[in-house]
Amino acid sequence: MVSGELLYRFLNVMLLTALVAPLVLWRYRRAVLAGMQTKVGATMPLAPPLGARPRAAQASAPDGAAKLAWEARIRRRIFVAVVAALLPAALLLAAHYVVLNGLPLTPAHLSLFAGTATLMAVPMVGVLAALPFARTVVLGVATLCGFAAVSVALSMLQRLALGKAPTLDQLLNFGNFVGFAATTLVLPLALAAAIGARRVRGVAPFVFAGLLVFAAAPLLGLHLTQALGAMPLSAGWVLAGGIHVGAAILALPVGLLAWWRLKALARAYDAKRFSDAQLLAHSWWLVFVTLYTVEQATTHPGSAALLQTAAVATVAYVLFPFLLSHTLAWAQRGVPALPRRTLLVLRIFGDSTRTGALFEQIASRWLRFGPVTTIAAPDAAAQTIDPGDLLRFATGRIAAGFVTSRDDLVQRLATLDLERDRDGRYRINEFCCRDDTWQATVVALIARADAIVMDLRSFSAERRGAEFELQQLAARTSPDRVVFVVDTSTDRALLARSFATEATLPPIMEVRRGSTRQADAAFAALLGAAG
Repeated sequence: MVSGELLYRFLNVMLLTALVAPLVLWRYRRAVLAGMQTKVGATMPLAPPLGARPRAAQASAPDGAAKLAWEARIRRRIFVAVVAALLPAALLLAAHYVVLNGLPLTPAHLSLFAGTATLMAVPMVGVLAALPFARTVVLGVATLCGFAAVSVALSMLQRLALGKAPTLDQLLNFGNFVGFAATTLVLPLALAAAIGARRVRGVAPFVFAGLLVFAAAPLLGLHLTQALGAMPLSAGWVLAGGIHVGAAILALPVGLLAWWRLKALARAYDAKRFSDAQLLAHSWWLVFVTLYTVEQATTHPGSAALLQTAAVATVAYVLFPFLLSHTLAWAQRGVPALPRRTLLVLRIFGDSTRTGALFEQIASRWLRFGPVTTIAAPDAAAQTIDPGDLLRFATGRIAAGFVTSRDDLVQRLATLDLERDRDGRYRINEFCCRDDTWQATVVALIARADAIVMDLRSFSAERRGAEFELQQLAARTSPDRVVFVVDTSTDRALLARSFATEATLPPIMEVRRGSTRQADAAFAALLGAAG
């Protein structure tokens, strides 16, 4: 009964996460939009133009091709790092699975479950290495086939160790591995997709963690009620209060625990103990471990089996974040660091899907090369929200994150986060601005950027909101530091007229929705622009 209720509550948590996370993000977007439309005084004056700032140039700086080769090498090392961090925890779960289910404790049986669990590394690598979804799927298929081949090889070596010759029928273990992995991972990956979806990725891990804590309260409260009801001193008021007495007693402590956990996550994130991608990887592993616990408790009822499974699962979960931080640190060693380059992302506000794709294809990938700065807006909220933003929103202090004066802007520029996280990635620095401070903020960010990408898709006579930025780019920076992203919806004639003269127009890269190849070309152009 306990195991069935655990599964029921866990699935309810995932369903509620899918429903609540978009609602939280929608409310956050509304709060950001309200702040953007507020004026607190006269429009902040712009810094005087100093002429076009030339592109950063260093004799030792690698060219674009060398930077892409460096990125490919880092991605391979990240794959090794995540697999190495997952494998010990997966082997622990595999040993428990084999013993609990009465299977032979052999390398072949261990590799079947451990290899399946380690396949959870694929979506983690996709996020940590900023891989497009299609390439993550290809990586997943290749990894699945590789692990299946290893499983076949281990079964053959095991037979040799027993003094027997391998047989051709052992090749069927390839299909057995694929089938076992498919049935085991279909639910964890589906639930992980609900947390890691691009549109809710910034808030879903926190919503999931909070709801998971609250979901345990009614179950624990029921058992607490039963325990109190069996005691002579408390039986009377338990019977008067009904079955909800235990839940009522636990309500305040559980709420405080959830709030404390959110604050602790925000502090740890600000202290750079983990990155947003690491937090997502931890959440995905928590989903897998929790499902494993529930499934084994359902298959093997009884308090002893439940406690044993919960203890092993807890160790397996805690082990992974600890190992991941160390293996990701290893992935950075031995690879020469590139000069830090700051990217400024400018865009026409309004289209969340287009902006999300821009951040996914270019900004997230750039975080390997340097920090990203941008003006916050509802269309980019899912990509820029972090634990600190969420905490300010939850406490009604979101206004504290807005630029309201020249002194405020100077202070925020002086405290930009320009250092790497433990996973080797930099962070996105978003500036929430009032209606009277955004122009001065844009000018300040242009002056500090090594490369600038401006998304001009949908730029037309009806949507000319980017003209101010175009004028400032023409006056304050060199065209070879800027890349314009366009598509068929861009009025290129109007763009040429809006940007000083056509002779000084920056490189224009066409990036249609869903085109990974064109996004790669735009990214390569930005690497060249950064110097």
